[in-house]
Amino acid sequence: MTWLMICALAAIVFFNRYIFLSPNIHIRLPTFIERMLKYSAPCLLTAICLPIVFFEGNQIRALPTNAYLYAAILCVVLAYFRIKIIYNVIISLLFFYALNFMFHTL
Repeated sequence: MTWLMICALAAIVFFNRYIFLSPNIHIRLPTFIERMLKYSAPCLLTAICLPIVFFEGNQIRALPTNAYLYAAILCVVLAYFRIKIIYNVIISLLFFYALNFMFHTL
């Protein structure tokens, strides 16, 4: 059942993206729908990341030792200052692993 669900969701996502991104298919959306679709990626990313940042299994992560939260805040701050994405990812990951190492060795 899990593989069927994964394949079905992959097909739905592929065909939705193909219809709107293919140069051979000429579909013109109203401007308000195009504006709304610009927010779909940040909303989806937020929905995926928030449970990872704030929860560990069924428990809320402890705030003072939450390396995920501090790395996410750093990532947002770097993105605000328009740091290139690859540098942002590398700096945020290094910061996360350093904090994670520091919190688990204390």
